[in-house]
Amino acid sequence: MPRRNAPTREEQNALRRAFYEDLERGDMTIPQALKAMRKMTGLTQAEFAAHRGVSRRVIQDIERGTGNPTVESLNSIAKLFGLQVGFVPIRRREREARSPAASP
Repeated sequence: MPRRNAPTREEQNALRRAFYEDLERGDMTIPQALKAMRKMTGLTQAEFAAHRGVSRRVIQDIERGTGNPTVESLNSIAKLFGLQVGFVPIRRREREARSPAASP
């Protein structure tokens, strides 16, 4: 499969700003974050996996939301972006979805 065109420096900067803003607001799931990281690099799943020292299957499963990656794998992936796995507050929308609907 051919490699996608890498984003320009300007596109990468815009993607990076949006990525960190979404993370700061808690508006990203792990699958969304991984796809965004990969999009910033312009790499295929296989290339990104090789670059981060994990298998392509790990990347595929995480992006599908079906994976159960180890903390070590997630840290290996996230390190490139200055991130690490940690305890974070549950996003507000997720809490609302789990609680009974409030009456109008």
